[in-house]
Amino acid sequence: MIKVTESAKKQALRLMEESGDTNSFIRVGVLGGGCSGLKYELSFDNQELDDDKSFEDNGVKIVVNKKSFLY
Repeated sequence: MIKVTESAKKQALRLMEESGDTNSFIRVGVLGGGCSGLKYELSFDNQELDDDKSFEDNGVKIVVNKKSFLY
């Protein structure tokens, strides 16, 4: 489970507003990072895929693809 603090919520909403897409959600991904371990990726997205897992905390929607969800 991912927790979203009030400060993180305000920042995410501000960034979404700046990008002009207030209907977005936060997509979290995990990528192989080579010898330095895993690399975590955060981005705004507005299209959910069939194998995505979604969560909502503090009014912020977070989506993770199935493979990244394992981590």
